[in-house]
Amino acid sequence: MIDMTNNGRVVAIDSLRGLAVLLMVMVHAAATWNPYQGVQSTWFAYLIAGLGGLAAPLFVTIFGWGLIKSQSSTKNNLIKASILIILQFIVNISSPHLYATFTPGILSLFAILIVIKPLIVKLSSTKQNLTVFWLCLILLYGINEAMLNFQGANDWDKRVNTDNISTFVSHLILTGTYPLFPWISFAVVGAFLGSSITEGGKTLPRNNTTLLLIIIGVCYCLFSLIISSIDGNTWAHPTKGDHLNFFPANLGFLIGSLTGVFIFWLVIQEFNLTLFEASGRISLTIYVVHFIPLTIMSNYENENNWTVMEASQAVAVFTTTWLIFAFVWNRLQWLTIENLIRKLSIS
Repeated sequence: MIDMTNNGRVVAIDSLRGLAVLLMVMVHAAATWNPYQGVQSTWFAYLIAGLGGLAAPLFVTIFGWGLIKSQSSTKNNLIKASILIILQFIVNISSPHLYATFTPGILSLFAILIVIKPLIVKLSSTKQNLTVFWLCLILLYGINEAMLNFQGANDWDKRVNTDNISTFVSHLILTGTYPLFPWISFAVVGAFLGSSITEGGKTLPRNNTTLLLIIIGVCYCLFSLIISSIDGNTWAHPTKGDHLNFFPANLGFLIGSLTGVFIFWLVIQEFNLTLFEASGRISLTIYVVHFIPLTIMSNYENENNWTVMEASQAVAVFTTTWLIFAFVWNRLQWLTIENLIRKLSIS
């Protein structure tokens, strides 16, 4: 039996979801209060970028796990998808320093994944689901590397600006910040894990296959980091990474981020870490609402000429505040976006 709380929620999944949203809060704060003007190759910069870069992959993978477990009807799924599209619009207008009004983002990605849920479920629930899973993942990764040049420019402004319908559709599917391709690969991984039967009530199997994948991923990251250091290149960066690049997501990023997802998953599951559980219960609320104070304070770094240390402290305080806030807000479940979605999508 999977370890659940009294109301039937999976503790490990809520904890992972909470960790993901707090990492997203951190990376958004770091991007807003950034004294640097250029690419940084320091170990501290890699640490922040690495943790922040795992936020979205973890979020999408956990979302895929939830898709396979959800029993919602087609009508309810369409309602949820519509609400997510509206929330994406709200996020955009509440954070104009980051996004254009009609920029597709991670919430619009979730909406598409909900709509194509039958396809994802079918791929992850076949009798030969392990074989299908590997074939799908290899195919997605292979196509991704071959089509990398078609996935938009390494420029944030071009990936968030949406001048017309065709650009909007392109960003939604291929060239945006979180396009369906290749981000669907994380959802497929999550759905496969959700459909798998594991011993001892584990949400992620603790077996040789999982450990082998982690070892291969870690070795790849270490090897590419060493090569990058020798060549004097930028190892990882949101838009200028020679080995791990986020926008667009290259093969190195997909391998590294999936490895990080598995490591986080195993650590939280095996050590029963519940620190982030409260945040996971209201992760969507935190994600949408945190942009408001962040936008209001977006010019603080420039106005006060913050140093790197001051900016780092501000990021740490801002992120920790949402962790504490989650414990309080969970007592007000009626005042959450999650509760609103539940009420609107009831058959």
